[in-house]
Amino acid sequence: MPLHHYIEQYFQQHPESRSKGISIENSPLEKRPKIFKVEDSNVKTAPQIPIRIYTPSEEKNYPLLIFFHGGDLLQGNLETHDVSCRLISTLSGYKVIAVDYQNTSAQFSDSYLVTKWIVEHAEEYKGKSIDIAIGGASIGANLAAAIVLKSIKTGDFKLSKQILYYPITDINNQIKGSEYQSRELYNAKYGLDISNAENLSLYNENEETDYISPIKTSKKYLTKMPKTLVFTAEYDPLCDEGELYAQRLKEAGVEVRLVRFDGNIHGFMQSFPGSPDYMRGYDITTEFLNSD
Repeated sequence: MPLHHYIEQYFQQHPESRSKGISIENSPLEKRPKIFKVEDSNVKTAPQIPIRIYTPSEEKNYPLLIFFHGGDLLQGNLETHDVSCRLISTLSGYKVIAVDYQNTSAQFSDSYLVTKWIVEHAEEYKGKSIDIAIGGASIGANLAAAIVLKSIKTGDFKLSKQILYYPITDINNQIKGSEYQSRELYNAKYGLDISNAENLSLYNENEETDYISPIKTSKKYLTKMPKTLVFTAEYDPLCDEGELYAQRLKEAGVEVRLVRFDGNIHGFMQSFPGSPDYMRGYDITTEFLNSD
């Protein structure tokens, strides 16, 4: 279907955003979605990593969602994804722990250590140790998928579900001649330019390459993946690899829900609040988290 008219209007007014991305500006705190409690803390790994904890209500125990914001591919930090985490937490009843990883060559190893620490200390967050999900957006979704894969290979811990918003599943900067047609068709046209993601090359060279491109994982490990939700967007350069990864998970016997948001772009879960797809995405996320 055609690009949503309000997105096309935005790009006509801000043509530089086609390659640089859409600027995300949060509302003042008093105008953001209400939630029982938000607190900043640190995970006591080395180095210590900041986290932000979203508590939806006053309960004795909560299912947990560990969330990784967008980063090198999509403007991202704790603030840019604050509204997202508030909505997910209040709508689903999950306690959300957002991780403020740094965009460095150590982002995967740091993020894995943070996840392992949170899982091992779930009771300190009043979390249910048997009900811990993981998720993320863009490169954060890549981190989530890579963490799940490593946890399966190492047996360090087990996660119940994974949520992948418009993930990059094959860590490389290739556009022209890429096996993923969406990269050639849409790169630098609708808010994402993969060639500007300077950290991808560092990430690829210095991290554990067996994990960071999960689409290349063998079927014997994919079969052990948890129940998965994948969002893709029609005009996202990463659309094809996200959908191919979902297909490979399904072929491996994993329970997968793949939702393509036609007429939409990379980052839609943070951009254009109030649009139909924006809230539809949070409703689907809530349904998925609360499913058996």
